[in-house]
Amino acid sequence: MSSKSTETPEPEPKPEEMESLTASKAADVVDALNKNRTRIFTGIIAAAVAICGILVGGQIKKQRHLEAAAAYTAAADKNEIAALDAVLVNFPASIPAGNALLSKAELLLDQDKQQDALKAIERFVREFPQHPRYAQGLFGMANLYHVSGDAGKAKKYYEETIEAQPDGELTPFCKIRLGDLALETGDEVEADQLYQKSYTDHPGNPFFSFAEQKISLLAIGDPPTVPRPEPPKPEPVPEEETREDSPAPEDEEKKKTVKDKPANTGATKPETKQPTSKPTGKTKAKAKAKAKAKAKAKGKGEGKNKPKTNSTKKKAE
Repeated sequence: MSSKSTETPEPEPKPEEMESLTASKAADVVDALNKNRTRIFTGIIAAAVAICGILVGGQIKKQRHLEAAAAYTAAADKNEIAALDAVLVNFPASIPAGNALLSKAELLLDQDKQQDALKAIERFVREFPQHPRYAQGLFGMANLYHVSGDAGKAKKYYEETIEAQPDGELTPFCKIRLGDLALETGDEVEADQLYQKSYTDHPGNPFFSFAEQKISLLAIGDPPTVPRPEPPKPEPVPEEETREDSPAPEDEEKKKTVKDKPANTGATKPETKQPTSKPTGKTKAKAKAKAKAKAKAKGKGEGKNKPKTNSTKKKAE
């Protein structure tokens, strides 16, 4: 017959013992608080001061940012380099100061000062790596190097722009520009791939149609040159539509005859008299016959409208 071992439970403490134990623990806590009262109060005060400092510092920083933003807005409205430089001096390392550098670069570009603009953008990239528009500064540097003909640095900063903002709005445009650089070196295959990526990797981007146009031009090659059309020749005016005030041909002939006629100088050309010969018998007979015929014609009225001629000779006596 096996015997089972039974465990005897510990006796529960009596209520009086529990109250005494609790009281002893509370006394110990009170003693600890009394001993470390100074430290506790110092810690509470330090925490409160730190919280207040954070709140006050945040408020001051916010107020400072508002002042810097207002100063940048006023300087941008003036569109003056001196006003933008004042923002950089009065509010260094602030977001509005970075904006002032970018605006300064744009203003210098408008004034055809590319080297000064490049220095301003380089300063922005160097001093504001955490700026929200940092990728825009990288793209600005790449674009300036691209325009100046430095393809190596242009490619470098286009790629850095893509790394800084893989899904940014400038990334598809950077791929188009990289395609342009490849095309400039004669690599049409790489250019086509970059143009394709610019809109396949970023559907719906604002440069979608621009990439399609690049691909189409690359597919057809150089378009044929069309000769410039010549200006139209003036049509001849019909003879029937001549102006009323234009001289008639008859008038022109008259003017020509008048022009060709020698001017009257007032001197009359002496008339040359032909020598008269003495009438003979035959001539007297002819003259009498002509005189009779003429008298007969006058009598009948037939010679009224007949013009007189200078060849009529005098009647013979």
